[in-house]
Amino acid sequence: MKKQKPFTRGHGILMPIFSLSGKYGIGTLGNETYEFIDFLCRAGCSMWQLLPLGPTGYGNSPYQCFSAFAGNSYFLNPEWFLKKGWISTSLLSEFELPNKGFVDYGELFKTRKPLLEKVYQGYEKFAAENERKIFAKFKEENEHWLKDYCMFLSLKEHFGGIGRADFPKYKIKSEDAVLFIQNNLKSRLDFFAFLEYAFFMQWKELSAYAQKKGILLVGDIPIYVSSDSCDVWANPSLFMLNEKGDPTSVAGVPPDDFSAEGQLWGNPLYNWENHKKSSYSWWGERIKHQASLFNVIRIDHFIGISNYYSIPFGNENAVSGKWLKGPSAELTDSFRSAARGAKFIAEDLGIVTEDVKKLIKYTGFPSMKVMQFAFDGSDNPNLLHNIPKNSVVYTGTHDNQTTVGFFESCDAKTKKIARRYMNIRQNKALAASLIRECHKSCANTVIIPLYDYLLLNDSARINTPATLNGNWQWRILKPPSNMLADEIYAICDIYKRNKPKIL
Repeated sequence: MKKQKPFTRGHGILMPIFSLSGKYGIGTLGNETYEFIDFLCRAGCSMWQLLPLGPTGYGNSPYQCFSAFAGNSYFLNPEWFLKKGWISTSLLSEFELPNKGFVDYGELFKTRKPLLEKVYQGYEKFAAENERKIFAKFKEENEHWLKDYCMFLSLKEHFGGIGRADFPKYKIKSEDAVLFIQNNLKSRLDFFAFLEYAFFMQWKELSAYAQKKGILLVGDIPIYVSSDSCDVWANPSLFMLNEKGDPTSVAGVPPDDFSAEGQLWGNPLYNWENHKKSSYSWWGERIKHQASLFNVIRIDHFIGISNYYSIPFGNENAVSGKWLKGPSAELTDSFRSAARGAKFIAEDLGIVTEDVKKLIKYTGFPSMKVMQFAFDGSDNPNLLHNIPKNSVVYTGTHDNQTTVGFFESCDAKTKKIARRYMNIRQNKALAASLIRECHKSCANTVIIPLYDYLLLNDSARINTPATLNGNWQWRILKPPSNMLADEIYAICDIYKRNKPKIL
């Protein structure tokens, strides 16, 4: 298969939807997203990188979702329902929650679902016939994932919201499980399908606006899925499970300089032999679905396609795992054939073996370089002079500290190396200078988290790996200013990264 063609020189911003400002307790697919696209245009960006959009469970991680296909109903724009005539202005006001600078998931969990129930009642009562036909068509076109997802959520709700592993019965899909749902929970299926319909209709409108403005949407596909997901529930043969539906081995990464016990993610590993027997059809559907939403797909933990770390289920940490061979080019070839023209980014952070390097070279996917990793005193591959053109350069990713936070907490030696490399004298200039270094590089693509452009400290950190509390919550209190957009444009204009402004 031919290599993917490199991206043209440009730049983008990393900003999760949940982190956008707004009055509904979390960023939504409403005015704040359209305003952010306008900001990107003014800043000369060509890309907006987001985190996964799926419905999250315990811990609120977008990398541990109830479905690899579904959208998160927390992101629904309530004003869209008002325009449709399905809710009143008084009900709209009930969606409002103060922006505290972080997402209060406990409050959302308590209030959002009852309100969406009322929205669905309004739809049933007031929706026009044409709208009902569009909904019916949506259910038909997405039945391959939507039906299982709605059954799984209905069952999960019936058991009080507990995780799949704790279901008293029906831990995996069976004829008995389907019969039970049809006989006892059928009325819930259409409600959950309606939420997905609303999400993807709103996303379709947003995507069209981004395309009109010349902004490429960069999605993020976690390589693994949650054990508490409809994917595992409905397709147990595709995962390493025992006859009870429990994992036999789970995913993670071994100990390193950042974690003495490694990272125990807990996702069930794939049964790659069965995936191969089905010609990777589940993956094909997954990639096809993501390609219908995004122009570019970042493959999280790309190294796991070449070789993956297997940890026995029940272990308390990741110390005693072992490396196993992955499907490699067989899987990436299936990505390319299903992608419908979408491009890929390989998140190759971690232990990059020769096999991983060969796979990246074979695909032509750009790899990632993180400048926060560069200043260890060696001729580091993340240093500016070592970065190849076919790369995507970041100050840091969603798993790193903010760059201000990084330089505030790193040791004096690291700061000295960084100052010397960037030819600056003062520590307070390190974060802003690192952004400029990224844009100065020969890499075709630079993506900077918005909090770094705002020079925020670790109070804006999105995620600390291997921890459960306080993650995926940061929100910006007000939309980024035109002044900031113009400053970004001015920097990137020097290094010929800007696309023409579309205002």
